[in-house]
Amino acid sequence: MRLTEHVSLVASGSAGFDLTDPLDCHVYLVQGTSGSALIDAGAGRSSGQILRGAGTEPGYLLLTHGHADHAGGAAALTRLLPGLRVLAGPPAHTWIAAGDESRLSVDRGRAAGAYPAGYVFPPCPRAEAVTDGTEIDLGGVTLRAIATPGHADGHTCYLLSAPGYQALFSGDCVFTGGRISLQNLHDCRVPEYAASLAKLATLHVDALFPGHHEISLARAGRHLDTANATMARGLLPESTV
Repeated sequence: MRLTEHVSLVASGSAGFDLTDPLDCHVYLVQGTSGSALIDAGAGRSSGQILRGAGTEPGYLLLTHGHADHAGGAAALTRLLPGLRVLAGPPAHTWIAAGDESRLSVDRGRAAGAYPAGYVFPPCPRAEAVTDGTEIDLGGVTLRAIATPGHADGHTCYLLSAPGYQALFSGDCVFTGGRISLQNLHDCRVPEYAASLAKLATLHVDALFPGHHEISLARAGRHLDTANATMARGLLPESTV
């Protein structure tokens, strides 16, 4: 599903557009003139379908965070694409590499019914750390990593700069309408969340591509401003899953 000249939606589950496996988050393909990157990997049960939808062999897999609906497919994608570089924010990259289901809260997700009883998060040893401010040049477009902890440790958003517009891949940090995602997990932290939203509100973005739910293709800065303004008043924005 082509969204802009450089961005396509290649996977989406039941909390989105039902393009692929129900467990999948939104998975985006970003294409430049010299390379391409996937933003997130889905849960791992539709990796072949994701690559067929991409129609190309991306050189990068940029993970917003380690939760299974976003990173569970990393191992399968590396098996299909031996040259794929997998980047995630620290310390989550070590948990993804080891398949640490406790740190990644997969055990909590199974207990709550978010993941089936037989779901397993496979280790992805090729996962490496991406640092705040890292820029990836895909030819005519760049992606910059922005550390945004709060929803989860290591959460990272990616800012796309392209001719004439900027877009934010926000993972589970912020959604349309200024919604966020607070969960009762070990690494979900409100003060860090507030600081991350304040950081994002300084950006000038045209489009917002979150990990689930609706997508905003124009005037997307209003969603970031709404979330930050609510937090700045000492309140919590509406939370979504």
